[in-house]
Amino acid sequence: MFINIQVGGVVLIALDLDGTVWDHLDISSLYPPFKRVGPLTIADSRGVVVNLRPRLRYFLQWAWGAGHILTTLSWNDFDVAYQALRAFELDGYFHYLAIEPHPRKDKMLYRVLRQIREERGVEIRPSDVVYVDDRDIHIREIWENIGPVRFFQFGKDVRCFTELVEVLSPSQRS
Repeated sequence: MFINIQVGGVVLIALDLDGTVWDHLDISSLYPPFKRVGPLTIADSRGVVVNLRPRLRYFLQWAWGAGHILTTLSWNDFDVAYQALRAFELDGYFHYLAIEPHPRKDKMLYRVLRQIREERGVEIRPSDVVYVDDRDIHIREIWENIGPVRFFQFGKDVRCFTELVEVLSPSQRS
């Protein structure tokens, strides 16, 4: 038996990593181990710097507090991206990690939705999914194969994570 839940119109929040969670556009090209060099900054073994987006932690804490399920949705090498998440101390915020070395984010999202259904007995409708990415190149396949998820292009539809909280907060919508 499956239950439908709805928390302020959002249940699952799927975040891209490269260019969205952090400023680097290809974390897989870097060389771990990563070292924390500032509150919002890590560097790889060659000194390449990666900056976390400001107010991301605030957003993740808000999402947790609001009862949303969080997943990554990232076209990357899992080990490298996971090491970066750990260096930023972000890995514990995500319920699921969809990080795969191919561009088919629709397939990654399908697997996450299936896993949630199997583990939690929760059927999440596409309209209850929020997908945030700095590029819109994957949204067509997601809409065709998953359904009409709510998409926000980071840097265009929302400029920062504080703005995303405002847009997604039930008190902000009428």
